[in-house]
Amino acid sequence: MNKRVKYTIILLGLLLNLLSSSSCEPDPFDEDIDLPPMEFAFKVYPDTSHIKVGDTFTLYAAINSILDKEGIKLTDGHGELWFGMTKSTNIPRIEIEDHTVPLNNVDYQVLIVNGNLKWSNSNSNLLQSLLASPNGDSIIMHYKFVFLKEGLYKIGGFQSSFYQGSAGKARWFAKFNVKDPNWNFIQIPDNPSPTPNDPTYYKHYNIVVTN
Repeated sequence: MNKRVKYTIILLGLLLNLLSSSSCEPDPFDEDIDLPPMEFAFKVYPDTSHIKVGDTFTLYAAINSILDKEGIKLTDGHGELWFGMTKSTNIPRIEIEDHTVPLNNVDYQVLIVNGNLKWSNSNSNLLQSLLASPNGDSIIMHYKFVFLKEGLYKIGGFQSSFYQGSAGKARWFAKFNVKDPNWNFIQIPDNPSPTPNDPTYYKHYNIVVTN
């Protein structure tokens, strides 16, 4: 083996090692987590399958800002829950393609009672996340939606998100605290809806809005 080939092999080996090491990014969900996870259980009012255009639909969840087992009190910082919503024309929904993303001030109007909201950078009417901060002994998220257009609305889709404050960093989770999320409205062939034993079953709430 001549020197040129030998040096080429060495350089290729160094380059491969560099690429492999730079691609091993740490999992952001495991980065600097030093507090136990917290889960919000959202109640809805009215808890029903149908409402009328112009009716108010309320989301409410609260957790204790004192982490009982650890004796840690959260006094500052804020947390975020990723949130999504879709609207379908047909009831029941039978096609994957039958959905749009509803917008604030177009398909609904939202009022903040407690907490805050985060909107998409690309569209100021596209709701992206629910936000909240500790207030006394509680962390509360309380929102009222007034639907302006008919359709089948699929609400929630909560994903693992974060709280961060002076006490540390924790994962935030959420689900719906309801008896029936109304999955019977989703009947897409070859794409079965979740069952009560599936972890995603209570991540969404389906409701029909009619005139």
